[in-house]
Formats: sequence, structure tokens, C-alpha cells
Amino acid sequence: MRNKFLIKYGLVSLFFYFLTIIPISYAEISTEDQVVTEPGGGLALHVWDRYVRRFRRDHNLSLSAGYQYVTWNVQRFGDFTDKSYNSDQASLMLDYTFHILISGKTGYFLGSSAGYIYAKPDKLDDEFQPSTSWLLPGVRAGLAYNYDPSGRLFAGFGAQLERFNGLRTHRLSGPWESAHLTGETYQLYAGIDLFFALDMAIHFTLVSNTTVFQKPADAGDFLVNARLSRRSQGAELGLMMHFL
Repeated sequence: MRNKFLIKYGLVSLFFYFLTIIPISYAEISTEDQVVTEPGGGLALHVWDRYVRRFRRDHNLSLSAGYQYVTWNVQRFGDFTDKSYNSDQASLMLDYTFHILISGKTGYFLGSSAGYIYAKPDKLDDEFQPSTSWLLPGVRAGLAYNYDPSGRLFAGFGAQLERFNGLRTHRLSGPWESAHLTGETYQLYAGIDLFFALDMAIHFTLVSNTTVFQKPADAGDFLVNARLSRRSQGAELGLMMHFL
């Protein structure tokens, strides 16, 4: 429990580090490179404002690596019922979004994402073993606020199918058995994009995922006749490209 608290505290602290320290450091870069001034010493504008205006529109592509703390809730899987297992996992995500202006500096985005989840191959309590999985292309949507041409905040949700390559359980009667299952993964996320070049940004996201599994209609007594779910919380860090 203590480790779970420390992980969440560290992720939240990292988020606020990106939100505060990096923009302050970024602002300290030579003002000759960051602003333009109207003749006569008038209004100073960010040098990128002429390209992105008040809102960064259109196509965005990001590649991120992440870490999540995981809780598996097993209502039934093989011979085991009403069990809970804790583990962790790493992720590699590819996201595409199209940003559309609503008003001023605020807009919304629509897009898709896909990825790969690596779960440690450790057996949990000698009863259950997570597996690697593929996040199939899904949908994502949300809101974005461009606080200036070099940064924006965003929050949204996503949904996609996730294919697990062999979840395993230890039968009470003997051997380990595995099942290939497809889950429905739902995601809530919030984060920040910090642009260090006109079209490139550091992409940082806090994520919370919930995965549920639907058993086949003819599952019978097979291992796929399972009722389980997975909850995960963590963070992702990567690069974002804005196609101007």
C-alpha cells in the first residue's frame, strides 16, 4: 500500500514539475528568440504566434513510453474466485489527434491510438500470471487549452480493444493453463504539451485505465469462461509532432 502511495505521489509531483518548472525555464531563453515587438515598442508577441495563432489546429502525432501500477480483480478465472492481484506494467503508445478550435484558445480533438503493453512475467501468489497485450486502434477525444504558442493543456477519454497473449492461472488440480482473451479498455487522461521547437513538443500524460472482459457465449467450463477486470494508473512521457 505504501509503494502504491509513493508511486502516485511521484507521478503527481512529476506532472506539476512539467507544469511549472519547465515553462519557467523555457521563458528564460533569450527574449530575442521568443518575442517580436511592434515598431515603436508596442505589443510583444511570441515569435511562433504568426504560425499557430491562438490555437494549434489540425494534425498531431505522438509516441510515448509509460509506466502503470496495476490491480487485477478476478471474480472467476479457472479454479480461483474473488481474488485481487497487484503488479506493474510498461507501455508504448502511438497517438494521433486532430485539433479543432472552439473559441479563443480552447478547442477539442478527435483521434485514435494504439499500443503495446509489457507486463512482468512474474507469477502472482503462485496463482495468476499477467501477459503482454496489444492495444488495437481505438477512439479518443477531449478538450485542449493553448495557454500560449509554446504550451497547451489537455484532458480526454478513449476506448479500444486490448488483446492479451495468454493470461495464465494455476489450476488447483495441477498444471498452469493459459487463455487468450480480448478486453475492452477505457481510458481517462490529462496532460501537457511543451513545445521546444515550432512543431515538436514534450508530451506528458497522467492516465487511468479500466479493462473489462466479456466471456464467449459458448465458454462452457473452458478457461475463457472468466470474469475479471484490470485497473491501472500511471504516466506517459514522449514526443509530440504538430504538422503545421
